[in-house]
Amino acid sequence: MIGDRIKRKRQALGLSLQDLADRLETLGIKLSRAALSNYETNKTSPNAKTLWGIATILGATLDYFVAEGEAEIVLQGFRKKASLSQTKVEQIRAYIHDEIEKRIELDAILGEDELKDVPVQRTVVSPGEAEEIAVAQRAAWKLGDQPIASATDLLESKGWYVLRVPDDEQGFDGMAGFIQATRRPFAVSRGEIAVDRIRLNLLHEAGHAFVTAEEEKLGEKAAFRFAASLLYPAERVWEEIGHKRTSIDIEELIVAKTRYGLSMQAIAYRLKDLGVISESYFVLLFRYFNGMGFRTEEPGSKDLKFDETPSAFRRKVYRAVSEGLIASSDAERFLPDFRAGSDSPVRLSAVEIKRLLSLPEEERNKVLEAAAQAAAGVYSDPDVNISGLADDIIEYS
Repeated sequence: MIGDRIKRKRQALGLSLQDLADRLETLGIKLSRAALSNYETNKTSPNAKTLWGIATILGATLDYFVAEGEAEIVLQGFRKKASLSQTKVEQIRAYIHDEIEKRIELDAILGEDELKDVPVQRTVVSPGEAEEIAVAQRAAWKLGDQPIASATDLLESKGWYVLRVPDDEQGFDGMAGFIQATRRPFAVSRGEIAVDRIRLNLLHEAGHAFVTAEEEKLGEKAAFRFAASLLYPAERVWEEIGHKRTSIDIEELIVAKTRYGLSMQAIAYRLKDLGVISESYFVLLFRYFNGMGFRTEEPGSKDLKFDETPSAFRRKVYRAVSEGLIASSDAERFLPDFRAGSDSPVRLSAVEIKRLLSLPEEERNKVLEAAAQAAAGVYSDPDVNISGLADDIIEYS
């Protein structure tokens, strides 16, 4: 419903009800927090002018408010710093929910096949069991024992949704989950951090789809062990570094980091978990890391040659546009940085019309009236076919 989407979009942008009310007032629309709350709880609904104003403030297209369905998302992990406020947590969840819904909608438009390789989650009682599961998964994915060129590409090629959160969310690390209806999994990482951290974040979150534990702390350790094993297989560790070491040169860690795209700190954990170095030597290594400032920024991280930019969704949007399955307004809703060609007609797509016709008459009329409000400034332009909107709906119905 319209109210649910107003609330989610507001939360995704980190705005309070008062923030939204204040910004609406700059457009000449005076509303109280209570009135906005009534909209969001669907006790009342905004008139056309107010809906137009809300869409303007939230940076949403009007058809965002008539998108079909509500995806039920199951969360399997949410890693964050204790300092991250509940408001920020809600903002991140709303943002992810919005992005997942876009991907579900676009896949339905493209007629994408349902996920065939659904992850099977196993309960473990020790991190070592997660290692065994990762070895089996590497074999199932036919990865051999070579470095993973891109964790993002790997997951996307298996039908996963891979997301980045806004870059300013420094208290957030990652999240995993799946869509209830289809069991399609997703993995989320904070953006604009060192690529070695992104790789570990994504595969750590993916690990939650394969391993779980009765105790949360053990579950996190198991997910880390799963990710580290995928990124740096034990056989390669033993071959390149050895089965037992009493000391190790930092340059050895940098070489391994460059080859496998894993931080020196994560490699140190890997060596400890595999019994290559002792617990006491591991502690000495981390004291050295702390003293050198490596806990904040490691040497070589900016020079890693791994590309972890999600691309599947962007490719699908441009494919849908080129095949005439969605209009430019849909593409702009999916990808805010999408830019249509100057010769693109201003008309509704069949997808947009279908959404409009599925609404109750009262809500449909409000959306159409709001569209007219938004288009008021271009009525006088002879090159813009505003009347096409009505023509399209009549033809479609």
